[in-house]
Amino acid sequence: MKPLLLLWMSVQAAAPSLAPDTAGHGRTPPVARAVPAAVAPRVDGHLDDPAWREAPVMDGFRRTRPGDGAPASEHTEVRVTFTREALYVGARLSARDGGTVSRLRGRRDSFGLFNDQFLVMLDSQHDHRTAYVFGVTPAGGRNDLIAPNDSESGMDMTWDPVWEAATRVDSAGWTAEIRIPFTQLRFAGGGAAPVWGVQFRRDIVAAGEVVDWAWTPPTEPGFASRFGHLEGLLGLEAPDRLEILPYTVASGSFDARADPTSPFDDGSVYGLSGGLDLKYGLTGSLTLDATFNPDFGQVEADPAVVNLSAFEQFFEERRPFFVEGASAFDFGGLSSMRFFYTRRVGRAPSLGASGLFVDAPSASTILGAAKVSGRTPSGWTVGVLNATTDREHARVIESPGGPVVEVPVEPRTNLSVVRVRRDFNASGSEVGLIVTNSLREQGGPAFDVLRDGAVTGGIDFVRRWGNRAHALRGWVGASHVRGPAAAILRAQRSSARFFQRPDQDHLELDPESTALGGWGAELELVKEAGDWIYSLNGQSLSPGFELNDAGFQNQADRHVLFGLLRRRWLSPSATFRSLRVSGQAFSFWDFGGTRTGTNVRVDLSGQTQGFRSFDLALRRDLEALSTRETRGGPRMVQPAGWFVSGGVSSDDRRGVSGGLRATWTESEVGSWSVALTPSLAGRGSGWWSWSVAAAYRRSEDDAFYVTQAADAAASATFGARYLFAGLERESLEATLRVDLALTPALTVQLYAQPFVSNGDYEAFRALRRPASYDFLPYGSEGSTLRFDEGSGRYSADADGPGPAPALAFADPDFRVRSLRGNLVVRWEYRPGSTLFLVWSQNRSDRSTDPTLEPWSDLGRAWTDLGRNVFLIKANYWLGS
Repeated sequence: MKPLLLLWMSVQAAAPSLAPDTAGHGRTPPVARAVPAAVAPRVDGHLDDPAWREAPVMDGFRRTRPGDGAPASEHTEVRVTFTREALYVGARLSARDGGTVSRLRGRRDSFGLFNDQFLVMLDSQHDHRTAYVFGVTPAGGRNDLIAPNDSESGMDMTWDPVWEAATRVDSAGWTAEIRIPFTQLRFAGGGAAPVWGVQFRRDIVAAGEVVDWAWTPPTEPGFASRFGHLEGLLGLEAPDRLEILPYTVASGSFDARADPTSPFDDGSVYGLSGGLDLKYGLTGSLTLDATFNPDFGQVEADPAVVNLSAFEQFFEERRPFFVEGASAFDFGGLSSMRFFYTRRVGRAPSLGASGLFVDAPSASTILGAAKVSGRTPSGWTVGVLNATTDREHARVIESPGGPVVEVPVEPRTNLSVVRVRRDFNASGSEVGLIVTNSLREQGGPAFDVLRDGAVTGGIDFVRRWGNRAHALRGWVGASHVRGPAAAILRAQRSSARFFQRPDQDHLELDPESTALGGWGAELELVKEAGDWIYSLNGQSLSPGFELNDAGFQNQADRHVLFGLLRRRWLSPSATFRSLRVSGQAFSFWDFGGTRTGTNVRVDLSGQTQGFRSFDLALRRDLEALSTRETRGGPRMVQPAGWFVSGGVSSDDRRGVSGGLRATWTESEVGSWSVALTPSLAGRGSGWWSWSVAAAYRRSEDDAFYVTQAADAAASATFGARYLFAGLERESLEATLRVDLALTPALTVQLYAQPFVSNGDYEAFRALRRPASYDFLPYGSEGSTLRFDEGSGRYSADADGPGPAPALAFADPDFRVRSLRGNLVVRWEYRPGSTLFLVWSQNRSDRSTDPTLEPWSDLGRAWTDLGRNVFLIKANYWLGS
């Protein structure tokens, strides 16, 4: 850690400091002026109030997309006024032909719906990092988000502040009038001459333009740091901020698959509960958010997957409390892993239960969670979260007429996260710290396979220079987990590290250990501005590095080197609106020196003048040695291969648009895969939209892992047989969405995902020797393979009849069908208060018969037995 800090200090000292008013871009920003209103404007879409006549005009919008900076094709005028309670923004958005103004309605936060739009973006803390974005469409639709990292990526669209907007459409264009209460923003207040960052943006669908008031070349990095200045907010004080959102929910669950004789669930279960969300402004910049007994019944279900790998499946967070402000806990720019993964809170119980009748919880009950987040005037960005989940039991009846037994499946758990960052000068340089702590109340031998607790910590930094064109960023972190020996042994043997691998000499499996520790680090040098950009990156994760109590990590014991070079053309030409060409290379090693992967890749992407987008990628994977393929066994050759991917999409401004993506892979041993993902989207006559996205995949793996078992006769593979087979897989899925916006406050969303998949295993064989791709086919060379139809199990013997035991395993063939979906009616019956009517369903079917008729099975997924849940949820916003 010390060398990394010394490197940070040396770069910090060498790079020049930049004046605050340039935001690190070496450019003086434009200035907008707000004037106080003697009488607050009426928010009705008419800009005829006296306050608007007193406010100066901001215009001169220029094109950001396409990125040539040319004047906007249509004229826009913006005015700003304010009272003690709120900021008001009025805009006249002219159109030579008023009939070209898009009047599509959509549900709140329909950023993906191509529509005319006017956006107000405020950096009220003037930290050149955090932007509060408020958008309104001609039909009165509202969109809002927080962009917290001086970037248009990682935006938080679950943020739903309480604000007002009204619009009017006429023959000359349209007008927008917006009221933003100061209680919905964060700022310190006071000061003789406060300055906020501000940007006004307009999307003009007919012209295919995105135009900005404070224009900067799109080749420059940053987002909030490129805003102009908003001045004139004299005498403004940070308001008291308190919001309380109590809720109640009534639900009924009806499961056609339930056993009607079950004392726990005969197919009909009813519930009534309530809870509370709270938001309180501790200071003008720091906010406390808390939730007690939260309910997320209106949230979409996770997509269906068939995970045949040894690694945990990653799912995006969808629960509003955890999504809102989640970027405050981002660390180190990590993508493949996370120090804090919010899905750990309220996760499915770690242990299972079995019996004649079982009533097991599907998730751990969240007793309460609270977080403090914000940015202080001195430049500290703070994120603190604490959550407690309850001890969970499964109720089990083991035999007819037997008693109900409570089986513990998850201990009470507390998880804490602290994340702080400190900015240095206006260039966007920063240094930060993260600490996570997980504690479990074990309370019995049932939980001996679970860790008692875990602590992780890390330091990260970014140093930018050259008007933010160049950056050096990195992080270093450590982890320490503790618990019973069985729990730590489980961690050592997990798929992230496989300490038990027999042909390595740099790891030691210790069955008596009660703790595991490790470290990780990453360093990256990047050029982020200009037509040419590059990235050079190195990462190391020690074998004992473990984040999975509070975070997400699939692999340790590795070194990674990565390089990228890209040329981009963001100003339009006669043929293209934009174009990018890049090349990149990866290489991976473990700490024992084994090269586990190397690939090189080239990419081409862009958009034509006809608004058709395209991309093409070609990758070559070189032969390497896999340390994961045998899942704890010896190394195995990973054959060389090719990967090709391409996609095209039509003009998204059209009433109906679509796209098609295709990928193809092939290895030098005959494995291959193909995937086709077509999509269509449409917009109705102003008040509804729909989309259909399908995915068809088919593959043949020459050697896919099946199982392993000890065999003293297998001396070449260290006394164990590692069984593989050819695997043919096929899957088809579709994702359907329909959005109805009856009014801007009353919307209906339908989501459904039917999914079918199969796997057909054949040609079973065992690895002959380590570090090879050489197999012994069962049923030849004196080996035997038998299948028992009655039990559905195989018996494989590598040396035929004899004293050595045969390897027995269940038939791995499968076919699965599922349908997941929900229908949500959302009515914001008063500002901040919402009524939800929800119908969700989950249908499924599973068989060991791998025969798949993709289209027929996809249709059958709609009629399989399943569970239907109906709920009514209402909350009521109380705020100052």
